[in-house]
Amino acid sequence: MVEKNEYYDVVFMDMTHDGMGVCKVDGFPVFVANALKGEKGKIKIIKVNKSFGFGRLVELTEDSPFRKEPICDHFNECGGCNIMHMNYQMQLDFKKYRTKETLKKLGKIETIVHETVGMVNPYYYRNKAVIPFGEENGKMIAGLYKNRSHDIIDMKKCYIIPKITTDIVKFLKNVFVELGIPAYNELTGTGVIRYVTVRNSYKYNDISITLTTLTPKLPKKEIIVKKITNKFDRVVSIIQNYNPDNTNIILGKKSRILYGEDFILDEINGIKFKISHRSIYQVNPGQTEEMYKKAIEYAEVEPNHVVIDAFCGIGTIGLSVAGKVKEVYGVEVVKQAIEDAKTNAQINNISNAHFVVGKAEEVIKKWESKDVDVLFIDPPRKGVDKSFLETVVTMGIPRIVYISCNVSTLARDLNFLQANGYEIIEVTPYDMFPQTSHIESVTKLRLLK
Repeated sequence: MVEKNEYYDVVFMDMTHDGMGVCKVDGFPVFVANALKGEKGKIKIIKVNKSFGFGRLVELTEDSPFRKEPICDHFNECGGCNIMHMNYQMQLDFKKYRTKETLKKLGKIETIVHETVGMVNPYYYRNKAVIPFGEENGKMIAGLYKNRSHDIIDMKKCYIIPKITTDIVKFLKNVFVELGIPAYNELTGTGVIRYVTVRNSYKYNDISITLTTLTPKLPKKEIIVKKITNKFDRVVSIIQNYNPDNTNIILGKKSRILYGEDFILDEINGIKFKISHRSIYQVNPGQTEEMYKKAIEYAEVEPNHVVIDAFCGIGTIGLSVAGKVKEVYGVEVVKQAIEDAKTNAQINNISNAHFVVGKAEEVIKKWESKDVDVLFIDPPRKGVDKSFLETVVTMGIPRIVYISCNVSTLARDLNFLQANGYEIIEVTPYDMFPQTSHIESVTKLRLLK
C-alpha cells in the first residue's frame, strides 16, 4: 500500500506524455517531475489517487547519460520548460517516441513516424510573449506564472523568448514604477497594468507592444510611448487594450492605437503577413516555414487542384500553397482572423484564395460541389468535431494533410479517418516548442480507392 508522505527507492522505467518519470512502487504507478527514464532515485509520495500517484524527487542515486543541467534559474518553479533537463537529442527522440506510442495506443495506428525535426538553436525562439504584471510585498513584479498557480515569478531571464523581449519587459517595469503606475492586483481587483505582450517579426525588425490595462485610461501614456520609442527603435506599434473583467482571458474587447499602426509585418516562405495585436499566428515562424514546406510536399498539389484550408487562422497555409493550385478556400471561426487573411491575400496579390468566417464543420458542407482535391487541417488542441470528419468522408477528398499540436486528439481523429477509408501514410513530428513537452506534427493521408 503506497502512502502519502512516505519515502521510496525507485527505478524510472518510462515517461509520461508531459515528460514526467514513471516508476512503480509495489506495482502501483507513480509519476515524478524532473526524472528521466533509466534513472534511479529516492522519492516522496505527495499525492495518491485510486490508480496512480505523484511523487517528488528527493535524490538521484543514478543519473541518465541524457540528463542536462537546466540553464534557467526559474526551471524548478516555472514549469514552462518542463523537459529542459533532457539534452536536446533526447528531447527530439522523446517527441518521436510519444508520437508513435500515442498513435498506436489511442488510435490503433501503425505507420511511419520520422525523426523529429529540430532547431539549430533551440532557445529564444518564441516571437510572442505575454507577461503578467503584479505586486509582491509592495514591489512591482513581472514575469511568468509559477507551475499550476497564478503566482508570478519576477523574471530575470527567459531562454525561449528573444533577449530584446526580456529587455523591454524590464524597462517597462522600471518606467511604470518611476511614473507611479501600479500593477494589477488579482485579489483586490485594483491597479492598472495587467499584461505586456511583445511580438517580434521573424523576417523583419518590427516589434509590437500591447499594454493590457484594468482601467480604460492609461495614465501618462504619452510619456510611456516616448520612453519606449526613444529606447527601442525597432518598436513600430504600441497598443493599449482595456480588459476590466475578472477573467483569465488576456485581451479585452476594446483596444486603441497609442503609436504607429496595429500591425507588424512578417514573412513565411516568401508570403508576407500583417500581424495585428489580435492575430492568430505561429509563435515559432522558423520551424513553421519548414513544417509548411513538408505539409505542401505531403499534399502533392497540382496546378488544377482545389484546396481547402480548414482552421485557416490568418491564411498562413492557404496563402503559402495558393501559387501552386487553382483555388484555395479557407474557413476560420474567428472573424478578425478572416479579415487578416483577406488583407494578407491582397498584400501578396493573391486572387485565388477565398476566406469565410464560420465553424469548419458547417462551412465545409457548402463546398461539397467544389470537387476538392486536398484538405489541410490545422485545428486547435481539442482536434476536430466528428461531424467535420463525417463530412470529409462523405465528400471523399482524395488527400488530407493534418497538422496537429496535440498527438492525443490527432490519434482519435486519425482513427476515425482510418476506419472510414483513409490510409495513414506517414507522420513527421516538428519541435515547434523546444524545452517543452508539446509536440507538433504533420500527417499525410490518402483515400483508398
